[in-house]
Amino acid sequence: MGVRVSERPPHVKLVKGRWYWDPPDRLRRSHGAKTVSLGADQSAAWDAARALNKRHLELRDDQPVPGTVAWLFRQFEASDRFGKLANGTQRDYRWLAKLLEAHPVGNTTLGRLPAMAIKPRHADGIFAELFQSNGHHAAHYACRYARRVWKWAARREHVGPVNPWSGMELPSLPARRARWTPEQVIAVVAAAKEANRPSLGLATLLAYWLGHRQGDILSLTWEDIEAGHKVTSKTGATLPLAVSVYPELAVALESARQDGGPVVRKESTGRAYQRHTFGHEWRELATKAGIPEALQFRDLRATAATEMADGGADVIEMSSHTGHRDVKMARRYARPTAAQAEGAAKKRLAAQNRARETALSTGKLPKVRDLEDVE
Repeated sequence: MGVRVSERPPHVKLVKGRWYWDPPDRLRRSHGAKTVSLGADQSAAWDAARALNKRHLELRDDQPVPGTVAWLFRQFEASDRFGKLANGTQRDYRWLAKLLEAHPVGNTTLGRLPAMAIKPRHADGIFAELFQSNGHHAAHYACRYARRVWKWAARREHVGPVNPWSGMELPSLPARRARWTPEQVIAVVAAAKEANRPSLGLATLLAYWLGHRQGDILSLTWEDIEAGHKVTSKTGATLPLAVSVYPELAVALESARQDGGPVVRKESTGRAYQRHTFGHEWRELATKAGIPEALQFRDLRATAATEMADGGADVIEMSSHTGHRDVKMARRYARPTAAQAEGAAKKRLAAQNRARETALSTGKLPKVRDLEDVE
């Protein structure tokens, strides 16, 4: 019986004694596939070509080539780690991935490049280019997301041990300083009533008094109100709902009361708002109420934290409203104000006075030398 000769795989060619995998034009156009050198050994080259064909030829136009940056993002999005994130975080991460994948690199895009080929110098250049084209916030968060994905991928040996997105020393984002006044909140509520859109006014009051995120305001139910607590969508924290403490909010809720379901309901449908619909319609109403574009719905949450800090609430008390899990984030949301600085100064002086009074009462007040004695 003769030896069976192995069949030559498709898309290979021999040039000057070396074998090459030559991908079809379809993959060159859709996925940026390149010619791959397979070496001079025919058996090894053909085995490698079969592996490349198996990996690439069944790809749809919307599927990334395995090993590329786009493929790496899809792998993370299919992981349990990604699945455990809040819906809003998943949505933001997908947007950041698309931003990075579409970023031009030479005559191709970042998404088509091998993830293994990305070096720290490339990451630095991509940040600088994104900073110019999409702004500081988008560039900052895109690189932070890439760093997280590469860290996850390294544990699974999808990429090398060096994370090109780590140690970038990204410049800090400028802190938002926007803060609502009570008069501005009242103006939005009045405009909502006049436009026969009380749901938008109620959402504004809930965000202002409770300090919750927009997503948690829109998903708040009457069952939550009855139970007296709400589980947040982003962190999973269970927060008490201090509704009865705020008379204005309690009255607004009572006038809108339903047997169950969402508290904030779109008037035309009787159902909860979609995120984009709410954002668009609320912004339109706020503009009519004279609220500047720079002042956003999310700033109501920071305003609540700031007013609590001004009133002397500590971080634990603030976080029971806002749901922040660490001191740093709670401090970031509470805008620094003169009232806080003055309050801190008064507390400092009060502590000094108490210490001095104690020292006087015990006769242990230290002697203070005259200035003339100090050389």
